[in-house]
Amino acid sequence: MKKTISREKSRGLFIFLFTIPALIVYLVFFGYPILQSFYISFFRWSGLSDKKTFVGLENFERLIKDPVVWQALRNNMVMYVFGTIFTFTLAIFLATVLVKKELKESRFYRVVFLFPNVLSIVVVSIIWSFIYSPTMGILNNTLELIGLESLTRTWLGDESTVLGALIVPQVWMFTGFFMVLYMAGMRNIPKSLYEAARIDGASEVKQFFHITIPMLWEIIRTSLVFFVARAFQSTFSLVYVTTSGGPNRASEILSTYMYEQGFANSNFGYATVIGLLLFAVMSIINYILQKVTEREVVEY
Repeated sequence: MKKTISREKSRGLFIFLFTIPALIVYLVFFGYPILQSFYISFFRWSGLSDKKTFVGLENFERLIKDPVVWQALRNNMVMYVFGTIFTFTLAIFLATVLVKKELKESRFYRVVFLFPNVLSIVVVSIIWSFIYSPTMGILNNTLELIGLESLTRTWLGDESTVLGALIVPQVWMFTGFFMVLYMAGMRNIPKSLYEAARIDGASEVKQFFHITIPMLWEIIRTSLVFFVARAFQSTFSLVYVTTSGGPNRASEILSTYMYEQGFANSNFGYATVIGLLLFAVMSIINYILQKVTEREVVEY
């Protein structure tokens, strides 16, 4: 009995020792920056000098009263929600078509759809800036060519269209990546399940919702969390390169406003508070997604 307890303690100590390096890395690169951010948020600091002025909760009060912050948060949520809906719907649809139809060209289509995800977000932003160009852009020129001149506009310079115009590059960039993930998942679903469903008279639609989606659920759940991080990260470069938050802050998001406060206005204390808000929003979204999408694991 004593030998068993001693052996379990030794094993536990052995495991703990191997987790120490990872724990140290986590604390240095994740824990410390968060604590440092909380510390800086109580000061007025230019970021360049050693002089810091303690202001208490002033930066947090300013955050609550700042209308630009809430406009930016709204834009963040609009881009994330609609980006998620369109990206995942399109990715699942394309994956289903390519797997079910067993097209010979499926490898070619995979490469084509995955290619945008390989590109730098800055390159993607520049490409779509040219596409949306009011004078030389492919979009407006195509509309004029087919006789729809009335639909041409300054896509990135119009407050009513700028957010929608920014969601499209996001969808274009990420759809292929998730499509490949779902294709891999679909190919691992036993064909016997579909054969049994067909014998029972289940239509293609019912098979999709009662077999494909449940069997892919864990992959979908994981990819949703991954998309949160990638979407919030990529939107900064996308917005900054294409519109810089304009026109009239119609495309301003939290990360671009944080950058403006920190580097343009030299107010790192307030910029840090905005960063903490962004971190909190991402954490809350991830938590909600984990709870809402929690399902019983299907084993086969």
